[in-house]
Amino acid sequence: MVLPLAAYVGAYAFVLSPQLSWWMGLEAQPVWVAGLLYALIAAVLEIIFRTERSSWRYVSVQDAFALVRSTFLTMAAFLVVVFVLVRAVEGSMSARIRRGPGWCTTPSD
Repeated sequence: MVLPLAAYVGAYAFVLSPQLSWWMGLEAQPVWVAGLLYALIAAVLEIIFRTERSSWRYVSVQDAFALVRSTFLTMAAFLVVVFVLVRAVEGSMSARIRRGPGWCTTPSD
């Protein structure tokens, strides 16, 4: 499941373009953890749906829909898991709104 990990980390690097030294520091640890979580979810869904087991010499519409379904479910499951984990750490949204205008910033901002 190297491809989902590389896709997640590559997308992060494409959007924020941090320096190479940043990737080796402690600041990048949450990105690596989230990337590994994404790869784990992709692996579990691959085991369940077995989309990569079919022959890819001739790709049918059914095969393409299976890939789209697997990709969508991976993204949806990842978003749900991250939402639950982040919400548990950061507290509820209503508590952040009551704190005032700085509710959407992180402590490091």
